[in-house]
Amino acid sequence: MRSLLWILFIGLMQADANPLLLEQLPEGKLPANLKVIKVGPGALGKVRVTTENVPHPTTGVTEKQRILEITGGGAAADHYTLVLLDQPAYSSLSIATRFRIVDGEGVRAAGVIFRMQPNQKDYYLLAVKPETKEAFWTVFQDGLPVKGFKYDEDQFISPKDGWQSIKLQAEENTSRWTLNHRRDFITYNPETTPDYRRGMVGFWVRSDSRVQFAAPVIRTLKEERQYQLVALLKQIARENNRVLSLKLSARPAAQKPPVVIASLEPKDIGQPAHEVVTKVLETEENFHGQKDGISTVTVPVKDRNNNIIGAARMRLSSRVASTQRKDLAYGNNIAKQILAAAPEGDLFDAGREKKSP
Repeated sequence: MRSLLWILFIGLMQADANPLLLEQLPEGKLPANLKVIKVGPGALGKVRVTTENVPHPTTGVTEKQRILEITGGGAAADHYTLVLLDQPAYSSLSIATRFRIVDGEGVRAAGVIFRMQPNQKDYYLLAVKPETKEAFWTVFQDGLPVKGFKYDEDQFISPKDGWQSIKLQAEENTSRWTLNHRRDFITYNPETTPDYRRGMVGFWVRSDSRVQFAAPVIRTLKEERQYQLVALLKQIARENNRVLSLKLSARPAAQKPPVVIASLEPKDIGQPAHEVVTKVLETEENFHGQKDGISTVTVPVKDRNNNIIGAARMRLSSRVASTQRKDLAYGNNIAKQILAAAPEGDLFDAGREKKSP
């Protein structure tokens, strides 16, 4: 399955659900919502928020950012420092961060952990060992690695700036990630692999590695998809200068009335969709209206298999040469832009009801 469009857009009009907004935390201290544990010989690792020059992932231009610095407490190969987000367990989740390993005398490796169980010994790990150009997806049980896979030097993509980039999503028994622009996934068999469906998330550092984590983002998968949808709408509005307002609506479940799942106006999200949206979802037809020089267009949004997954409703500034046909063509082009960003339609899961296992 193709990965979704990842849009990092600072300054969204809605509140960010990410619990690790480092720019809002004081320097030099362990954030209050994190806790540190150690495994193996050695002392408890050290964690602090500090400021570092971090290169932009696209332009390479450095800028000062708050980062989370973790230093392991022992050089032994079986010493691990785990920094956990101390809040309710995540089931379907999204984790993203960039990190670099600054130094260390022992095994230099780091990554992210997810779905850690209450015993703090059972969890999943996605980690990188840059010096040997290796990456690992590993299952830990009773504190020991029991299953997983790795890709090594001929498959590993090394970042030119030294900052490893991880974007991971976990849903049910599938984990998908992008590691330094390489996309991978694993769907494990719950009958043969320890099956953790929810748990704590955090960061993992091996031996005495000193690791700097930049721009960490932790959200539920629903929050991440909604974040992406809103960012996508803002991008579309910037690139299509006729757009005055734009909303996406979908049914939270079969036969249920549609609701707004993304909008340029955050107050709209979660509200019942306009009655015209219901007609569009039922008939798959386009609707058009015009009043006071403003055109209102509502069009279906379909996935690449031509299945209707939602509706886009927008207000457009009118032009002298504008006609109903041209307005509808404009609206359908915007629907195509949405589809291009999320060809599988997964982003629309932000508005669907789903029970956690």
